[in-house]
Amino acid sequence: MTRHHLRTALPVLLLALALLAPGCAKKPQLPARIVPPQKYADIADLRDLPQDTRAYLEPGKADVPVMSELAAQMKTLAFFDKFFAPWKRKRPAYTKKSVASPFRAYKKSPGWDEDNRPRDPGWAAELENNADLARFPSKTRRAVTVANSNLRSLPTRGARYNDPAKPGEGHPFDYVQHSAVWINTPLLVTHETRDGAWALAESPYTYGWLPAKEIAYVDDAFVREFQAGSYAALLRDNTRIPGSHRLTAGIGALFPVQDVRDGAYEALYAARGPGGNAVLHGTRLPRGRAALLPLSPTPRNIAEVGNDMMGQHYGWAGLDGLRDCSAMTRDLFAPFGVWLPRNSTAQAKSHPMLSLEGLSPAQKEQKILERGVPFATLIWLKGHIMLYVGRRDGRPLVFHNVWGLRTLEPDGSTGRRVIGKAVVTSLRAGEELPEVGQGKIWINRVRAMTFLAGPN
Repeated sequence: MTRHHLRTALPVLLLALALLAPGCAKKPQLPARIVPPQKYADIADLRDLPQDTRAYLEPGKADVPVMSELAAQMKTLAFFDKFFAPWKRKRPAYTKKSVASPFRAYKKSPGWDEDNRPRDPGWAAELENNADLARFPSKTRRAVTVANSNLRSLPTRGARYNDPAKPGEGHPFDYVQHSAVWINTPLLVTHETRDGAWALAESPYTYGWLPAKEIAYVDDAFVREFQAGSYAALLRDNTRIPGSHRLTAGIGALFPVQDVRDGAYEALYAARGPGGNAVLHGTRLPRGRAALLPLSPTPRNIAEVGNDMMGQHYGWAGLDGLRDCSAMTRDLFAPFGVWLPRNSTAQAKSHPMLSLEGLSPAQKEQKILERGVPFATLIWLKGHIMLYVGRRDGRPLVFHNVWGLRTLEPDGSTGRRVIGKAVVTSLRAGEELPEVGQGKIWINRVRAMTFLAGPN
């Protein structure tokens, strides 16, 4: 495939959308990959259910795309429109009030630090002084991440926890963390700290402070080169980027593609050049660890990408290079050109949605079984999002990265039965445990199902 053909891929795609018809050639499927089952002693679901999303593929349907090729291409165009949105903005999308809000909140309630010690009350005030918000916005410059980074609500790597002695608090729930961002993510920088060490930037998903050394500024020539027309999405975590200095990236990261040859994608990644300006370097991404976006959205392909996340430890808002529930679903569907916002509530509302409120637990489960499309339907409860993957023994099953189950302890206190990783469960996980029982299972709190492939 030539560079010219790749550069013209998106314009040609617009024309092709009107011409697509059933019977288009199938895209290549990902090679099979099996994740060995994991054993858990106390939660029956995690002990008895295979911790492998491929185990729930339906015979005869595993290689049938969950949406038409036309729908997949339309979603991909919408994906890129949102991905490159920061480079199209002329002014900040966030107000000074919203940027200042965390400083005010943490001056009143400093919380606990990364060593579980009470924060100094002057901590947030000192950070606020360095932020110099009286000048906001001090600039509006396009930029790009040159490393895997984090968007923070304050210009610091320091953590701010609620009382670690309370259930569901302490590590990893650092409320300064907004979101992780992969290398090659478009940004709009709107401000910087007095010392120049931190930049306030808007990403395609949300905004926050990130270290200035982890971004580089782009000009029109860079944008033209970067928006080449074809992109490879990583399908495996911890993928090494050849030619870089020990750089790795994971599922959901995107790379402009210049050519395809010898079983690899000739791709580009952004680096920081002279004067803090961005430059592009070449790399080779092997097939099997990357694929041209959009990858055919078959249940098998989605299951294969998801399996690479199976058992991955929980990371609040992408903390420590890990994922929480919504970061997992967002990254999982990026290779398929399906855009999902950053948090679970926004994800649930981003595609056609069916409310399940007012139904009994049994009625909710029945509705999910009747209407849900395995590997293309999200199940939402307040504060959590899950992917419906199929059924077993008449119960719907979900794949999700979850911190744990709420519990009611014998002394009347509330607690958590920590899972802390990506797993397959039913919506009644832990029902057999006295401290969970029927009162604390997830199905009670399920509010809606969301159809990524359109209403079923």
